[in-house]
Amino acid sequence: MVAKLRLVCHSARVRLDIDSLRTLRAIVESGSFTGAAARLHLTQSAVSWKMKRLEERLGHALLVRDGKSIEPTEMGHELLTHAERILTAHDDAVAALRLRELTGTVRLGCNDEPQIDQVADIIRSFREQHPRVGVHTRIGLSSVVGAWLRAGELDLAIVQVLASDLKETDVVLRRDRLGWFASPDLALEEDGSVPLITFGPRGFYRPIAEKLLREAGFEHVVVVECESTSGVIAAVEAGLGVAVLNEAHPVAPGVAVRGEGLGLPCGLPEVKLIARRSQRSRDAAVRALQATLVEGFSVEQASAGDLG
Repeated sequence: MVAKLRLVCHSARVRLDIDSLRTLRAIVESGSFTGAAARLHLTQSAVSWKMKRLEERLGHALLVRDGKSIEPTEMGHELLTHAERILTAHDDAVAALRLRELTGTVRLGCNDEPQIDQVADIIRSFREQHPRVGVHTRIGLSSVVGAWLRAGELDLAIVQVLASDLKETDVVLRRDRLGWFASPDLALEEDGSVPLITFGPRGFYRPIAEKLLREAGFEHVVVVECESTSGVIAAVEAGLGVAVLNEAHPVAPGVAVRGEGLGLPCGLPEVKLIARRSQRSRDAAVRALQATLVEGFSVEQASAGDLG
């Protein structure tokens, strides 16, 4: 990257991965991290993270800022020469193996906890790698998506579960923290009961919230039921009540986690966002999509952790 590297040691066993070399080439050709991100269908933070890791592995700065553009260093120029040959050979090999590529259709179910554009980008990347595999996506509450999977209507599902509900074959994509969300000027009802906004009777968070309130001696009244995350957030921002939400949700500034301020009970559990395959599915395309989801979520989390 353009910043000074912390790691300057060299290793005789450095490994160069295709994605990092492709990212380096895209940055140099476009002249910016933003341009490279657009070419590679990645976030700018993911591009920066890939370059940071590559430079740390090599122990050399590969890029330097020259005015408004980014140019390769001497080491960057040398690596690009090799990268062109490596990428050409790689792409030729991939094209030659297309005769053996995956085929079929994967039926994917997803709740709306992850940002849908992130999942869409991962699916697009998968389709670019496997153009003969179709992906049919259905979106619903975790409980509904889970029911579709058990009924054999899906091959793969992205859902939230408690740690106690994890199965051996599940793959954890992300760990989510929950919080009580409310408008800053919200007060409890005159009788002390909590006005509760939920995802409806099939919502994953509702039994969690009601159990905590009940054990802490709080009465509650459900004032809004909505099965979409955007609808629940809108009700919270409008000051209609309190909701349990993933702390990573894009709630408007000023609408904070206010459990302590309202005297609400602590103890909301961490939940897992997982990719779960149907027990009936043995298809290679399903496993490949699951692996692509894991990779996509890992890159986003790692880049956010390094750069955030």
